[in-house]
Parts: sequence; structure tokens; C-alpha cells
Amino acid sequence: MTDTTENTGVPQPALAPLRAEIEDLVTIATGRVVTADDLRATGGSLDDAGVNSIGYINLLEALEQRYGLVVDPETDPHHLRSVDSIAHLVRTALA
Repeated sequence: MTDTTENTGVPQPALAPLRAEIEDLVTIATGRVVTADDLRATGGSLDDAGVNSIGYINLLEALEQRYGLVVDPETDPHHLRSVDSIAHLVRTALA
């Protein structure tokens, strides 16, 4: 049986490469203050891993540059809760 992500219902193996790419984006966006290991230890939660406001701004810019996604944290804050929610957003946008 394939595990699914908590927030998306999408099988984790299908999102594994994308999740790794997003973990890398978060790591770069936070100036390496938050690592992929930090994200995994918190179940992918950006807040629990320690992403600060500057990290979120950098991540928004990275998502726009990499995937052409514009995420408004005011109207769509749920998209930025976790690595899984971002992966689901990217996958949906690219489909």
C-alpha cells in the first residue's frame, strides 16, 4: 500500500523528486538556516522547521522563478504550510 501525504492525498512516491527539489529551494531561500533534514524532522512544516519571514519571501520568489507560480500568502496561506502543500501546488499548476 502506498502512503499518501497528509494534506494532499497524492501518493508520496509520485511527489518524492518534487519534494526534494522544494526542500532544496527552502534551504537556499533560508540561506541554509533550514535544511532538508530540519524539514523532514518536522514532517515538512516550514514554520516548525524555522522558516522566517525573509525565508518565505525568498521562497515565493524562487517558486515564481522556477515554476512560474505566483502565490499570494495573504489569500492562499495554506499553500505555504509545508513541503507537501507546495509540492501539490506545483504539481497541480504544471499538470
